[in-house]
Amino acid sequence: MKKRGLQLLAVVCVVGLLLGACAETKEEVRTAKPSPTVIVATPSVELSPTAKVMLYGTNFAPKQEVLFVFKDSGGVPTIISDEALKPSPVANEAGHWVTTWEAGQYERVLKGDQTIVIDVTDSNYRTLTQIPVYFSAPPKKKAEKK
Repeated sequence: MKKRGLQLLAVVCVVGLLLGACAETKEEVRTAKPSPTVIVATPSVELSPTAKVMLYGTNFAPKQEVLFVFKDSGGVPTIISDEALKPSPVANEAGHWVTTWEAGQYERVLKGDQTIVIDVTDSNYRTLTQIPVYFSAPPKKKAEKK
């Protein structure tokens, strides 16, 4: 009888260990918040006084203001002013914004046939994401025939 009791106890322990090893632990699975994304609707722009770049952003914090910084043709960081952005890029309650950069105001510091990388930053200049924009040189004017 004792032998049978020990065998039963051993079977119960083995089954218990197997069930414990196979049981799933219930851990809360947290999905990562998507990182901010900026889409350049006009990624290639002819450099001119009327050049405009359309931009929109998603996955930003509600009411978050964003800044745009790029290095000009001399390598100097240049902040795109609010006056050049219509409307000012501030995320709505869903974390989205849309703006148009009137890039023609920066014609002197940009070069044609060049891609710049714009850092999209928070108000403390921490880079949230980066976007490329290509500026093509304006077509050369043909000399008039006399």
